[in-house]
Amino acid sequence: MEITIILEHLIPKYASFQIRPLLSSFHTLFRELCRVNREAFLATVVRELDVATSRVAVKTNAVGNYFTLLDWVNYILPLSSADNEDFVHYLPDLVRWQGFLLYKCLAEAKKKGLRASALRTTRACLRGVFQQKQSIVSGNTVESYIKILSGAKTSPFASAVLLGVVAGVSARLRNKLPNEVVESSKSFFYDFFLKEILGSKTRVPEFVMVSLQWT
Repeated sequence: MEITIILEHLIPKYASFQIRPLLSSFHTLFRELCRVNREAFLATVVRELDVATSRVAVKTNAVGNYFTLLDWVNYILPLSSADNEDFVHYLPDLVRWQGFLLYKCLAEAKKKGLRASALRTTRACLRGVFQQKQSIVSGNTVESYIKILSGAKTSPFASAVLLGVVAGVSARLRNKLPNEVVESSKSFFYDFFLKEILGSKTRVPEFVMVSLQWT
């Protein structure tokens, strides 16, 4: 009960927690709350993140709001991966939010440092969830990312950016299975970029096109 109250009070106030030391403190808080009661923590934090992400998706927000929520999503993903059942349950929403929030950070941040931080924290998150001790789990996670990001619920531009990051991270891991999954999915990547990005009738942002080089 206390975990639910804490998260319901803090998560909606994401706009107040944009200082780096505070973001770091939240990592500690999330880790400890998860340790106390994993089930209650994940259920509540995912529900509150759903509300918060839906809110910032409705209208333009300060880029700091997108970054704070992205930082939290990137920390929650590895925490949820400790249990396969939890991971499978929460992964679709977390991946969609991750793609959307990363896209918004890259699209609207005027400072290069914030864009770099958004990419850095996302890459660190992916390394954490892709470097599973069981290689089959790692491969399945990459495959799940690709399927989720190709779904209709995710915008093509946001999907393109995160797919590029997935491919780039996978190529640099010691565990070769994630990259093997990406390589075996190359035809999908090319079809996706041709249809959804190059075939788009709207102007494609430069940073989305840059993601092509990561695949």
